[in-house]
Amino acid sequence: MKATIIKGDTVMIRRGKERGKRGTVKAVQAAARTATVEGANVVKRHTKQGSKSGNMGGAMQTGGIIEKESPLPLSALQYVCEKCKLPTRLRHGRTADGGVHRICARCGEPARDSAKGA
Repeated sequence: MKATIIKGDTVMIRRGKERGKRGTVKAVQAAARTATVEGANVVKRHTKQGSKSGNMGGAMQTGGIIEKESPLPLSALQYVCEKCKLPTRLRHGRTADGGVHRICARCGEPARDSAKGA
């Protein structure tokens, strides 16, 4: 199923310990219905020092405590319109050439689309 929220969108987190925070989507996993938001849901991973390429030698991987962003469910995220700066739902509209684009439900402004690359 295609996700309504795409990479590069500004979103607001609706629930959980990060509730109310805004951030940019770094990656979307459509099959798992999750997205990684920059600076949100940061977890600490305790990693052991070891070789990068197994037992074949190679560079050593440094151990320690690594902070990284963990994915959030798409149902916990809400799109923030670039024009009205408010969290909103997205509607879908048709273009003249038959394509589909996303539209802000509050102000009617077209949302940033991945096809345009902006």
